[in-house]
Amino acid sequence: MAHRWPRSLHSQVEAVLQGIRSFRQTKTGSGGIHSFGSWKVYRFEAHKFAQYMHDRGRESLLDSNAVTEDMAAYLTQKLDYYATSNRSRQTMETVLSALGKMGYAINCYIERHGLQMALLDIEKMRLEFYQQSRIKLPRSSKVFGNRAYPDPVRLIESIANPTFQLQASLQYEGGLRAEGVGAPSNRRLKNPLTAKGLRGRGKDPVTGNLVGIVAATEKGGKETDHYISLETYSRLEKYILSHHQLESEYGDYVDAINQVARITGQYARGRGSHGLKHNFAQERYLECVSHGFSHEQALQQTSLETSHFRMRETLTYTSG
Repeated sequence: MAHRWPRSLHSQVEAVLQGIRSFRQTKTGSGGIHSFGSWKVYRFEAHKFAQYMHDRGRESLLDSNAVTEDMAAYLTQKLDYYATSNRSRQTMETVLSALGKMGYAINCYIERHGLQMALLDIEKMRLEFYQQSRIKLPRSSKVFGNRAYPDPVRLIESIANPTFQLQASLQYEGGLRAEGVGAPSNRRLKNPLTAKGLRGRGKDPVTGNLVGIVAATEKGGKETDHYISLETYSRLEKYILSHHQLESEYGDYVDAINQVARITGQYARGRGSHGLKHNFAQERYLECVSHGFSHEQALQQTSLETSHFRMRETLTYTSG
């Protein structure tokens, strides 16, 4: 059967991307797009690049030389624009991620159909633009503006109740949800943090530093490892040894946080305890990047530690 290739560049984008759409498959061993959120972002950026190629008179995504040449020009234009308009490194790296995924999709298409065409080789180019973005662009174009607290350390230090203070420390340092620290919002749900969640001391997968490891059951019953300071881990060990478990009423816990948020001038409707999780995600993402993680890798690691498991969900935490 003869191979049928769409004539429109935009239709070609759809043809190649459909081949790597893997929403119901695991990430292991697959370079496909696994979440609908990522799919929307990557597809949007791929079509923007296709329009750029169209405006330059190109006709096919299977022309490796044309795609490579246009991608280099397109990324140069993007980087220059982002640098002059004070856009963030995150924004540029999202474009790089999307075009990398499109390049992978093009190669998969060529191999799947047994086409006698040169595969696209853009990885070296992408890495060069990653490096340039780290030099020319700020980590973030603005201070994160969502639910994160401006000074989470001061907030936590101002909490007088030792139970609430420990719970807040765990959320801020390890990215746990309120239910993970024993304060589920559903009153019918009991989810205390017990000695079973103490996994000892080990290495932080990002920094390599020695940390305490806490396993918490959150969001759909999934167990997630969280990494906290040795000091907080020791406090948690002592607390559980004395009280057998860490647990509190959600309403009382949030009221305590809101009270000190007002005292410290950090109160905003909707922040509550979840604001500390936003603080964690934003700081963890930047920590990953500072230790050599790409934008995609940093989002993925932060996603795992916030019990989201999808990178796109984490953008709501790490974007202003």
